[in-house]
Amino acid sequence: MKKIIALLLALLLGITLLAGCGGNTTSEPPSDTEDEQTSAAEESTEDVSEESPDESSEEPAINPADGEPFKGDTFSKMVGTVNLDSEWLSFEEPLVVDDIFNAEIAIAGDSYCVLTDGKAGLYTLKDGKFILDKELDLGEEYDQVCNDKDGNLYFSKFMRDFIAFDKDGKQLFAHSGTEKVFMHPSGEWGLSWFMKPDEVKKVILKDGAISFEDMSFEGPESISHLCISENYIFLTGGLKKEDDKTDHAIFVYDLKGKLKYTLGGGEFGEPDSLGSVTRVIETESGFLALDGNMRNVCLWKSDGTLIGSVKDGDMFGTGYPWMSTAVLASDGSILVGLTEERADKSAKEFIVYKLTGFGSADGTVQV
Repeated sequence: MKKIIALLLALLLGITLLAGCGGNTTSEPPSDTEDEQTSAAEESTEDVSEESPDESSEEPAINPADGEPFKGDTFSKMVGTVNLDSEWLSFEEPLVVDDIFNAEIAIAGDSYCVLTDGKAGLYTLKDGKFILDKELDLGEEYDQVCNDKDGNLYFSKFMRDFIAFDKDGKQLFAHSGTEKVFMHPSGEWGLSWFMKPDEVKKVILKDGAISFEDMSFEGPESISHLCISENYIFLTGGLKKEDDKTDHAIFVYDLKGKLKYTLGGGEFGEPDSLGSVTRVIETESGFLALDGNMRNVCLWKSDGTLIGSVKDGDMFGTGYPWMSTAVLASDGSILVGLTEERADKSAKEFIVYKLTGFGSADGTVQV
């Protein structure tokens, strides 16, 4: 009996030692998940062994402060019969941003309002360089700003109050009940919109009060952007074709909402094809539009005839920017704002170019 007990103790001790050394004491086969993990680990090991050291190592992230800021230049390009010139306007401190789609610029008297990452600042332009004067206290983050001809600034965003500041940065009002709002240059009215063209509301401002009127626009299936100039309302969105295809177009209306022109709308590859228009400007020379998706600056005559387009690289020396904003200045030049990733990948910067050769001669600020 003692021998049997001793033998059992010895066997128990051996099993314990095996378990402590990592031995597998179960007879169940590995699961499918374990097989996949083992296979993936083996493939990963094989892949690494075939790569060179440079291919297998990732480049370390560069702190934006240590990166190389964007450096622009001047450019000149013939677009059809139009000689279009551009000049880079730098910032005293490079304007690094996270949100590339909602960077905006507007004109506030002798100053310039720049809205990036939901925050706004007033800048002075001196010797081709923007210098920050003050930051505006918006209370919350906003994604759209426009101005009237008196330099008042209007900020809006879906599910935010509609707020305004004068050209000196003093807040004028805060109203609820709107979505995105783009104002007419008079400052007396604007349009509140989101996506559906039959749900646009006219916003009327008078003596500090706000009122609304329903408006409906025929043409686009949905609205991707809306803006207003001195004489026209512009809606950009999908144009439904007879074959049920939808192509991007600019719908140009008079101020009462009657459709006057349809710009673009061509199939991909055609001269008048568009990707995603983010801003339209009216000048005495015609219409200028930024095609953010195709990275083109597009020009039309005042009767809607296509003049042509120019790529961002030829006009701004950029690689693959998002062109999000433009505003017509009192001297007839057009300021174009775009966001470009630095060559060293250290950051994305909001940059501004001044376009000349296709502006207004009457000194009217049109947004």
